[in-house]
Amino acid sequence: MLFGSSFQYLKEDQGITIRGYLGPPGRIEIPQTIDECPVTKIEQQAFRENLGVTSVIIPQGVTEIGDKAFWGCENLSSIVMPPRLSHLGREVFSYCGRLSGIEIPAGLNEIPASTFEHCDSLYQIQIPVGVLSIGTQAFANCEMLVKVQFPESLETIGDYAFQGCPQLGSVRLSTSLTYIGNYAFAHCEKLNDIVAPEGLISIGTHAFLNCRKLSKFVMPVHLTQIGKHVFKGCDGLSQVLISPALQEIPDHAFWACQNLQEVSVPSGITDIGDEAFRDCQRLKSIFLPEKLRRIGKRAFENCYNLKDLSVPLSVQFIGDGAFLGCRQLEILELPISLLVVSPRPEFEVPKETKIRPVIRANP
Repeated sequence: MLFGSSFQYLKEDQGITIRGYLGPPGRIEIPQTIDECPVTKIEQQAFRENLGVTSVIIPQGVTEIGDKAFWGCENLSSIVMPPRLSHLGREVFSYCGRLSGIEIPAGLNEIPASTFEHCDSLYQIQIPVGVLSIGTQAFANCEMLVKVQFPESLETIGDYAFQGCPQLGSVRLSTSLTYIGNYAFAHCEKLNDIVAPEGLISIGTHAFLNCRKLSKFVMPVHLTQIGKHVFKGCDGLSQVLISPALQEIPDHAFWACQNLQEVSVPSGITDIGDEAFRDCQRLKSIFLPEKLRRIGKRAFENCYNLKDLSVPLSVQFIGDGAFLGCRQLEILELPISLLVVSPRPEFEVPKETKIRPVIRANP
């Protein structure tokens, strides 16, 4: 390791790698050359937890920034990135609490894991064209993040990517997007507008957990999978259109969506999971399709305003407590195979409910 002015560096065939900084606090401008060789790389952890750094200018020749290079630089408020950057490591700016804005250069194909995690002052971000994926926890817990501009090239949003961004209000997803990861937008409490692109085929578990302002979600026709708890706690969700390509509504999918009033379950659905519509207190009606085979335990628990329900002949199993707390349920039609003489006690049908056998398939 060599020392030049205030920088620790390594001289290699391809250029100079910056390994550390020992100079005075404040604004830092990394030189374009050292010992007449171009500076091309910033090594991993080179500036880690340097509390004296307030701003950084990275020279144009740098093409690589290593993992955690600026991790924990709590007083870093601005940084000028090199235009030819082709590799950005993991957690590079994690816990840079005063970083309010940054221009990400074109040329990257991903935003790696935890790149901006806990950047509490980051206000808005524009992800450049060419980026295909946003990594795990890339923007997690950015408490002041209000706006994100996604490029049309984006194909995947990783697990926890925007979890805990409570100020994020609306997002316009790219038309190329195919996958939204687990917990990707969980606890984005002000997220009120999101349009799912037509090419989206999978949404992970808890993806929109506790997005309390989300009022409408239209699933694209090619969406084949949604994870457990996907809309749990979205108590502002009043309108949802379920994809006809789905085969199941997973456990807890709409738990506590208190403003959901009407749901039409597509014809291809064969399974409604445990507690799928639990605590949907304003749900008045739901259409169940003829291919449905299973209704999970407590699936409609505490759906106080559900007035009538027709369970198709195809249903072979209803879980315990499926209708517990449905106190305004006036009419319940059940397959004769599940009735015998009366509905099984474990279904928890209210005493006042009129029970009728289903005599024909749903139209």
